[in-house]
Amino acid sequence: MSAADRTPAAGHTPTAAELTGRRALITGASRGMGRAHALALAARGADLALADIDAAELAETAEAVRAAGGTAVALGADITDREQAEKLVAEAVAALGGLDILVHNAGLIHSMTGLADTADEDVARLLAVNIWAPLHLTRAALPELRRSPAARVIFINSQWGQVPDGHSYGYMVSKAGQLGLMKTLAQEFAAERIMVNAVAPGAIATRMVPPENHDAEVAAVPVGRLGQPSEIADVVAFLAGDTGAFITGQTVPVNGGALLVGI
Repeated sequence: MSAADRTPAAGHTPTAAELTGRRALITGASRGMGRAHALALAARGADLALADIDAAELAETAEAVRAAGGTAVALGADITDREQAEKLVAEAVAALGGLDILVHNAGLIHSMTGLADTADEDVARLLAVNIWAPLHLTRAALPELRRSPAARVIFINSQWGQVPDGHSYGYMVSKAGQLGLMKTLAQEFAAERIMVNAVAPGAIATRMVPPENHDAEVAAVPVGRLGQPSEIADVVAFLAGDTGAFITGQTVPVNGGALLVGI
């Protein structure tokens, strides 16, 4: 049996509605890993507010959640705009009646350039999505998270936030900085039982791995295949549930054995 034959199609089927009554806001929910997070949390009983700048595909995600029996509201927003980020949280709270889980999933495809060819604008837009937006969203959500008996903040980071690969400066720097933000939040709010963690995916079968890079990405993964969005979503669901109640300030790698040395 080849590695491809052993690739899971859609993750495992939850056996219990472990997130029933929990309210979650997921950014970047229109496709890929964001859609997988939405389906995974909804399958476990969570009510969802889904956010993205792409309204059409976001509506498709919300409909997919509803078709599977879940509850979801689609909220268009540019989270790099502080006012829109704060309004998004307010709209999510109004729609759901509160907020327990905040998943910082929004991301950008990054340029594969070295320092000499890296534009300031490229670095700025990645810092805006990966650091400023989560900071503003978390601060806006803090009053509701403090009221929640099971508050969770989950960052979707990257293996390259841990070990840089020598290019894509905006992406590497912003993802590394995001881990610093995650750890600082975790330390400040641990005593209030707000659990803050990050998931660090490796090469996942999304638009982040374009067809021309597929073979090279697979070759760098010891298990010999790309990860599936559902495999990241299952870890997010683990951290979001009661199973994550004693985990905070941690970065969970999900990378098929990549980066076994040096992290």
